[in-house]
Amino acid sequence: MSRVRRKGITYKIFIITNALLIASTFLIFVIFYYFLPTFYHQYKVNTLNKALDQLISETEKKSLLDAKKDLDNFTMQQNVSLVVVNENNRIVYLPLVPLSSILTGEENLKSDIDIDSVPLTSIVTGDEDLKFAINIDKIKHTKDVYSQERQISLQEGTYTLLMTATLQPINEASQVMVQFAPYVLVLILLISIIGAAIYSRLISRPLLNMNRVAERMANLDFTRTSTIDSDDEIGELSRSLNRLSCNLQESMTDLRQANQQLSIEIDKVRELEGKRSAFIATVSHELKTPITAVSGQIEGMIHNIGAYKDRDKYLQRSYVIMKDMEKLVYELLNIFKLESAGFEPQLELVNVSNLVQNSMRRLEYASNDKSMVVETNIVDSLWVRADRNLIEKAITNVIQNAIQYSTSGERVFIRLESVRDHVVFQVLNTGASIPSNQLSEIFEPFHRIEKSRNRNTGGSGLGLYIVKQILDVHHIEYSITNTEKGVLFQMKFQREDS
Repeated sequence: MSRVRRKGITYKIFIITNALLIASTFLIFVIFYYFLPTFYHQYKVNTLNKALDQLISETEKKSLLDAKKDLDNFTMQQNVSLVVVNENNRIVYLPLVPLSSILTGEENLKSDIDIDSVPLTSIVTGDEDLKFAINIDKIKHTKDVYSQERQISLQEGTYTLLMTATLQPINEASQVMVQFAPYVLVLILLISIIGAAIYSRLISRPLLNMNRVAERMANLDFTRTSTIDSDDEIGELSRSLNRLSCNLQESMTDLRQANQQLSIEIDKVRELEGKRSAFIATVSHELKTPITAVSGQIEGMIHNIGAYKDRDKYLQRSYVIMKDMEKLVYELLNIFKLESAGFEPQLELVNVSNLVQNSMRRLEYASNDKSMVVETNIVDSLWVRADRNLIEKAITNVIQNAIQYSTSGERVFIRLESVRDHVVFQVLNTGASIPSNQLSEIFEPFHRIEKSRNRNTGGSGLGLYIVKQILDVHHIEYSITNTEKGVLFQMKFQREDS
């Protein structure tokens, strides 16, 4: 296996499982080999003693002939040899199995009595010719033979019962286990390797699956989920991992959106700062030029230099310049007010029909001065919710721009009507056109189509910017477009009932 796989969980589980199986098998063999004989010996001794106690209890006070059946059954069931002798050490009972065949290795007993040639009935009836002395001491405990001597009470009297059992088979079984062990170990080794391989794969497969999902999560890839859905701890871990993936995905999505929004806000701030800087620079220029002009004229009049000796003429000119500066300052103050943080318009029900008519009356002199025809279509008593002074200022600026930027003899159409649940105000000045590349800039501060910034051909360029600021704080829709007849300005109010 490669270095990477040797570090994997599948390999580790395989090695540990295989080692445990082999070690467990070896330990079982060692335990059986060393402890089974002792355990079996103790078990056999306890069983024989218990059975012997029960035999003595059951045969108590029975006759020798009646007890013979119990003694024979005990001999066959327990696989032991029994001998019953009287107080003179003469045999009164022998089992059906020849004693010499049971007491293996005790050759000296056969010299004392020829058991194989004596009828069992004669022994049981107590034939005097069969009475002989048996040397009980010759039957001793060895590691392969267990013997026990007990007193048994029968009707004929108290006798001595000698039990002998061989334990040789268990030792032989241990030897067979040792000889058979290599074959078993080979089989166990094969089973261990195959079983450990299957077991390690079954255990590690869900963990590897979750590991792949976790690696994708670490790389911010949440498209894959864990498919383990068992009822154990691994299944619970899988479901927790999926929940974590879902929560992380939502958090990452929210974070991306927040970052995008922050980026947009930063761009807006930068754009606003750029516009503010440009605005301040333009304001400085707009104020510097007339101040310089007025200062020069006044200085010339003070020193009676050349044409400036005509003070009445140049005082009038200075006065006109100062009035323009005053108007510019008021416009700047209005802009600062509209752009200030927390500014809110003072909303109320306003009869916008009256506001339009008032604005037209104030600008009637300007239209007459340019020989312009103003045509109106104004529906009476149309109400909107707005700041009266600000909306009137916006309407006046729009009409004034239409008059100012139209040539003499042109027409201005003013319309105010109700369309469904809206009030629509339109101003169309004929004979005018805005270059398409400047339509998006027409509402910028100090923007003028005519770039010379000559006061005789236009104003400061703040009129439509103020209109934009007023309509934005009111959330009113507005637009300016070129039409076949001229330039059309439109604003749409939400209509209110009076």
